Amino acid sequence: MKGLSLVELMISLTLGLATVAAVGWVYLGTMQTYRTHDAISRVQEGARHAFELISKDLRMSGTVGCPYTTFTNDLTTPTDWYKNLFGQPLSSIEQDGSDTDEVNEFSDALSVLRADVSREIIVSSHAGSAFSVPSGHGVQDGELMVATDCNHAAVFQATGTTDTSIGHGAGGNLNATGNLGAAYTPNSRLYRMKAVTYFVRPNDAEVPSLYRMVPIGTAGTETPEELVEGVEDLQVTYGVDTDIPADGVVNLVDGEGYISADDVDSASVPGANAAEKWQRVVSVRVSLLLHTAEDRLAQEPQNYAYNGNDDITAPDLRIRKVFTHVIKVRNR
Repeated sequence: MKGLSLVELMISLTLGLATVAAVGWVYLGTMQTYRTHDAISRVQEGARHAFELISKDLRMSGTVGCPYTTFTNDLTTPTDWYKNLFGQPLSSIEQDGSDTDEVNEFSDALSVLRADVSREIIVSSHAGSAFSVPSGHGVQDGELMVATDCNHAAVFQATGTTDTSIGHGAGGNLNATGNLGAAYTPNSRLYRMKAVTYFVRPNDAEVPSLYRMVPIGTAGTETPEELVEGVEDLQVTYGVDTDIPADGVVNLVDGEGYISADDVDSASVPGANAAEKWQRVVSVRVSLLLHTAEDRLAQEPQNYAYNGNDDITAPDLRIRKVFTHVIKVRNR
């Protein structure tokens, strides 16, 4: 009889198990590598999307479509952040960790006002408290608008809109008087006003995310919109021109190149009021801390540096990345 001896059988089984173990080890390693690369790619994609949104708003901070010599803000007393396009289109508040204001409990909050010049509406005529415009403009009652004829500019809230008309009457909305301070000639322009505050907070699934606050409706109700999941923190610092007269170049303030929002408001920056001080901000440095959606990607809790702290230990096995971008503010 011919066959295998017990020794030969044991050797073949050992070699087979070693081959299976090697293949399994390669497979598991490849899967872990794929999971890690995919998770990091998603983090990078989220950072690119966040910076694309923030950069576009910051660069165009304060724009109204074309230069103007006079202006009218017909919104009711501009105590809310989104009613001050002409006075202070760029502002910020520091993170304080308290729950009294949701926008700066978990991060800094950055507010930007500008006209959305990517979509202009040509005025056919202007009479009383309404603009005649081409059909298909898409403006809804309650939207904040900017009107300009490159001499006078005004901010108002759209009321009584129809397919060929955008009104600016007072009463039952944010318009104070319905008077825009000038009669607009044909070929003047109307733009939607972009009013956003960027901040970080947990979403409904308790995952920290980048949000923006926008005013919606005739009451200007501040409504949060989730933008990017996995953003743990947002920190914003500012490059300020302290020269008199201003020359548009960032200067050191108390030995610092980029300073906090509180420092912009301090006596170190020239200006009789907050609006004048913030007009001296010529560039903004935005720093985001993001983490992967998946846990257990790292072998051990990651150590990383962020916001002046060089030795932070992560509370889990997610991978964290810091992204920083400097944005030049135009129109300064």
